[in-house]
Amino acid sequence: MIRLTLPMPRLGETMDSGTIVSWIVAKGDHFERGDTLLELETDKALVEYPALGSGRLIETLLAEGDEVNVGDPIAIIETDELWPITSDQDEDDDDTSDSMAPSGIAKPETTLTTPLLSAEATSLTDGMRATPLARRLAMLGGIDIQEIEGTGRRGRVEARDIIASLKNGKTYTSKFLLLHGLGSNAMSWGALIASLEAGGDRVTAIDLPGHGTNPEDASSINDLVNYVVAHMRKLSGKVHLVGHSLGAWVAAKAASEVPDAVSELMLIAPAGCGPDINADFVRGLAEVKDMDQLRGLLSMLGPTAKATPDGAAAGMLKELSRGRLNDVVAELLDSGSPHLDIISVLNNIKNSFAVSAVIGKQDQIFPKESLFKLPSHVNIHIVNAGHVPHWDVPVEIAALLQNQIK
Repeated sequence: MIRLTLPMPRLGETMDSGTIVSWIVAKGDHFERGDTLLELETDKALVEYPALGSGRLIETLLAEGDEVNVGDPIAIIETDELWPITSDQDEDDDDTSDSMAPSGIAKPETTLTTPLLSAEATSLTDGMRATPLARRLAMLGGIDIQEIEGTGRRGRVEARDIIASLKNGKTYTSKFLLLHGLGSNAMSWGALIASLEAGGDRVTAIDLPGHGTNPEDASSINDLVNYVVAHMRKLSGKVHLVGHSLGAWVAAKAASEVPDAVSELMLIAPAGCGPDINADFVRGLAEVKDMDQLRGLLSMLGPTAKATPDGAAAGMLKELSRGRLNDVVAELLDSGSPHLDIISVLNNIKNSFAVSAVIGKQDQIFPKESLFKLPSHVNIHIVNAGHVPHWDVPVEIAALLQNQIK
């Protein structure tokens, strides 16, 4: 086993320190890749610190409410995996390899940088002590934050206080099932899930075969559809089905096979509106070998993807390098096979439930002209975003979904 020290990350050029808001994983508990270890607060935002691999939390070096300088150690973990690491030494230091070797003692010298999903920043203008995420959730849920009694340090209103207020005396209003796009995973919906759950909605995001933590591989696109259909047949009640890119085509196809399990359908930057596609991007997902190539792919997705932190990008590169997408990508780019056709699928289900679509004005993967070929019964929303609108404008997408179900 390897022991690593987690440092306080720098989340901006002017950031010097941050505050431990809450430990999500308790001392001694095991965690998996992608699990949130703790929440941190800066002067601008509340952020989550996710794990880049599985392991166990050995020791927390700071308590909730403690302020810590950037780079200072905050916890010690034990893991079988060598997470991406950094060293404070200069690049031309001959001893770099020694300093970066994981230590097996209780106070290791190895430090780690990790990606963070940041919440939308909210300034303090009313004298209330509240985290930025709590303010955003209160705004989304129509809660007067002045009436909330904070449970945080020195009476600070935390996100959990707003969520408790939203849930008090009210039942969940809906159930969403989210399907990610090619090369992504369920974690990509994080910001949208937070916005939806703030309104009391139940949200589930699954990893499709060949993606994320799903152990099943996909030899064809129909494997994705079959997996979703099987999942939906096990559900009780109807779901509001949401799919992104290739996941949007999968969502439409699955909805056509089990229409009684769907109440509404939203397609975000859907594939299958025409034969044109950014083949370099799709091919790159299967062939990416280094960080420069990955950065080029991310820049095609939009402003938020382009700014992906190095730690998160390293995790993406590791996952894509496994080659699990090869068969699906080959099928998508095989000119000898029929291209995906979402138009006929949507025409077949037009009387089954409401369908809407979200199109990003800056989409570089599908030409906007083909996206506008969607049938007339599909309610189209145009947003100022790239190919992944739920990354660029998650609050706006959440509002569209919640308005759809009213």
